[in-house]
Amino acid sequence: MDFLQEDINLYNNEYLYLNKGEQPLRILLLEDLRSDAELIKLQLRKLNTEYEVKHCSNKESFFSEFEQFKPHVVLSDYNLPQFTGMEALKSVHDFNPYIPFIICTGSINEETAVACFKAGADDYVLKDSMGRLASAVENALASKSNLVTKNKVVAELSASEENFKALAENAPDNIYKLDREGIILYVNRSVDGVDRNHVLGTSIFDFVNEKNVPKLKAAIKKAFNTKKSSTVEIEGNPNDPESEWYLCRLGPVMIDGEVDSVVFIPGRITERVKAELETKHLNERLQDLTRHLENIRDEEKERIAIEIHDQLGQELTGNKLGLFWIKQQLLEEHGPADKEKVIEKIDYLVDLTTTTIQTVRRIALELRPVVLDNMGLLAALEWHVENYNENHDTLCSIDIDIYDLHFDKEFSTNIYRIVQEALTNINRHAQASSIQITFKEEGEELLLKIADDGVGIDMEKAKKSKSLGLFGMKERVRTWKGEFEMMGKENEGTTLSMRFKKSNVIATAPLIDES
Repeated sequence: MDFLQEDINLYNNEYLYLNKGEQPLRILLLEDLRSDAELIKLQLRKLNTEYEVKHCSNKESFFSEFEQFKPHVVLSDYNLPQFTGMEALKSVHDFNPYIPFIICTGSINEETAVACFKAGADDYVLKDSMGRLASAVENALASKSNLVTKNKVVAELSASEENFKALAENAPDNIYKLDREGIILYVNRSVDGVDRNHVLGTSIFDFVNEKNVPKLKAAIKKAFNTKKSSTVEIEGNPNDPESEWYLCRLGPVMIDGEVDSVVFIPGRITERVKAELETKHLNERLQDLTRHLENIRDEEKERIAIEIHDQLGQELTGNKLGLFWIKQQLLEEHGPADKEKVIEKIDYLVDLTTTTIQTVRRIALELRPVVLDNMGLLAALEWHVENYNENHDTLCSIDIDIYDLHFDKEFSTNIYRIVQEALTNINRHAQASSIQITFKEEGEELLLKIADDGVGIDMEKAKKSKSLGLFGMKERVRTWKGEFEMMGKENEGTTLSMRFKKSNVIATAPLIDES
């Protein structure tokens, strides 16, 4: 129903009860039985406000009192001599639809109750259940007050300039107009799937995560008190499938030098906030990875130091003692040397020196394989797989289908470390019997795939995993603008796939032969 502005003004000026203590609540009671009227008056004592009741028992007195008394609320029996509550309802509603009208009757069937509501009644209360009469009156007043506020906004908007309407209706964000209490006086579109006409008169706090309500209330209060614009960042409706974030702009609407209302514009910034959170999380993971790598370096240094001390130290000490023995044998004061024993000792020292050289090479290869620098990435991968098969029960095979490409040195190191880390993880966790490594060209891309037939992986757990080994591989791939994908199912193995654009990883000039 369209409500005229003059109807709203009439109700505001003469009928709308605002409960400000300026005047008592005026209640007009239409009841033909005095005993029932007294019962109703008794129940009205439960109202939490000052009030005044006028009682009339017939049609003539009802219209006379209505004109003179100007009631805020009408209470009416349904069945009256020569007059019905339905007729009284129609008369009041035709005069002004904003006056609350409540049926108080001894009995009423469902069909009649529905008819009363359709005709505009706000509620009905049975006389044998009068305990809720006071709350029914208060609820009807609140409902009509909200209806007036809502329809006043609609009437005001209908008189607004067309260019403002066009601007608001086509704005990318929701635009609200709020009063001091956060009641929505205007919104330019539906909110969370609720039609905007149903949103008007409700509270903006119904659409905000409750933990942010104090923050938003403070921002609205600040706009009214300081008469200045401000911004506040809040989290959206907790019922959303995913948490949403908004940067809200609040600006005062000034009328005659005073703040009449506040314009509230929430702009969605979920992607930005999530990116900031992701960046923060990534930085934390990178710090963890850095500490992890430092720990690995320290452990590696300790292992190498022990190996040099125990292995190389013993071998070099053996060489020193052997040489000292030969020297003693050759000194004249010990008499002529036993040639066969000296030769036997020299042969022993040659073998020991060979072992020492092999130990040095093995330690050097563990630090960084020489083949990676001398022969290139492809040869280093084949060497590493061969070395892996010699020291582990799991059979690893590698299929390389790349020719005439010369890789960036740092890229080669990263790929080698990825394969090294992947094989280490498989050996520790996968319980696999075989591993297949594929490194090939696919158009303008390179594909590195590492697949095993082990126990597989739970993808949901993997997404939440804090494994630094896996995170380190992802970071190495990201460094070269590559794509990392992990696929797997429990008891069906795991596959790691990495793709790189050739243009990002090829060396500007061939340093070594990669073929």
